[in-house]
Amino acid sequence: MDQVDDVDADAADALADWHQRVVHRSLGAATKRSIDRGTSLIKAAAKLLERSNGEGFTVQDVADEAGQSIRTLYQHFASKDDLLLAVFEEAMRTYRRMIRTAIGDLTDPLDRLGGALIAALRMSEFSGTGVDRGLARLRLGLREVDPALVARSQAPVTLLVRELVVEAAEAGRIRTGDPEAATYMLLALKSSFMTSQTLGNDTAVRLPSVYALTAFCLEGLGAPVDEAWFAKVTAQLHLPQPRAATRRRKG
Repeated sequence: MDQVDDVDADAADALADWHQRVVHRSLGAATKRSIDRGTSLIKAAAKLLERSNGEGFTVQDVADEAGQSIRTLYQHFASKDDLLLAVFEEAMRTYRRMIRTAIGDLTDPLDRLGGALIAALRMSEFSGTGVDRGLARLRLGLREVDPALVARSQAPVTLLVRELVVEAAEAGRIRTGDPEAATYMLLALKSSFMTSQTLGNDTAVRLPSVYALTAFCLEGLGAPVDEAWFAKVTAQLHLPQPRAATRRRKG
C-alpha cells in the first residue's frame, strides 16, 4: 500500500502546476529567441538581395550582415534556398498586409476586389528591385521542384484574393460560378505581369498598363469598368510611398 501511495505521490508531483509553468516559460523563451534570430537572418538576406540587385551572395554574407555565426544560421535554416524561401514567405505576408491596408476604406465588393488587384499589380513600386528580382527567380526555380511548397508560401495572398472574389460574387458584382478558377486567373495574370516587370518582358509586345490589366480581369468576370472607376478607386487606396520617390527625397 505504501508503494502505491508513493507512485500516486510521484504522479501528482509530475503534474504540479509550477512544473508546467516553468517548462512553458522555458520553451516560450527559447521559441522567442529562435524566432528573433530567424527574423534577423531573414531581414539580412532581404537587405543583401536588394543591395546586390538580386544577384548572388553567400550564407556567410547573410550571417555577417545579421551579426550571427554561420553555425547559428544553419541551426535555423537548412540551406540558402530554405532561407530565401523564408524571405519569400515573409514577403507574401507583407504583401497581404499591404493589400488589406490599401483597400481599408473601400466598402463596395467590386471596388475592394479591383482595389486589391491594383495594389498587387503596383507592388514593385513599393519594394526593392533587387528583392523582387531575387524572389521572382526563387519562385520560378522552386516551382519546378516543389510547386506545393510555393503555393503554401503564397497562401496569404491567395486566400485574400479568393475571399474578395467570393464577396464580390455573392454581392452580384461579378459573375463566376467557380471562385477557385477566377482566383487562379487573377493571380496568374498578376504573377506574369510582375515577372515581366522584374525579370524582363520576353513577349515582344509592350506590357499593358495597370488600368488595362485591371479592366481586362474585371470585364472577364462580367464587371465592366472604365477609367473614371479606376481613378476613383485608386484615389481611395492607402498605398505606401514608391521607393524611387523615397530615394529622391533622401538624396
